[in-house]
Amino acid sequence: MKKLVKSGKNSFTLLETLISVFLLSIIIVGFSKSSFYDNLDEEYMILNELENKFNISSYNSSFSTKNKNLTVIINDIETKNINIKKIEYKDENLRLIKYEL
Repeated sequence: MKKLVKSGKNSFTLLETLISVFLLSIIIVGFSKSSFYDNLDEEYMILNELENKFNISSYNSSFSTKNKNLTVIINDIETKNINIKKIEYKDENLRLIKYEL
């Protein structure tokens, strides 16, 4: 009679595969339920609203506006003075600046 020889192969059993898939699904669900993703939707909505206000120049009291004078030097010879308008939005997490001619 011949003796069975153990092969040197390591293979996953069905039980090990099911356990691995279960643990992986727990990790994925844990990341999707974290507070980072919940806060991301709210921040996206705020950024979208601010972008719309900047695009249509509809500024409310949360924006500060200042007129500034900018001096531009062209070819080290000619200087031009340009009046610009600086619009700024600032809160604890975000600061946006837009310059208009």
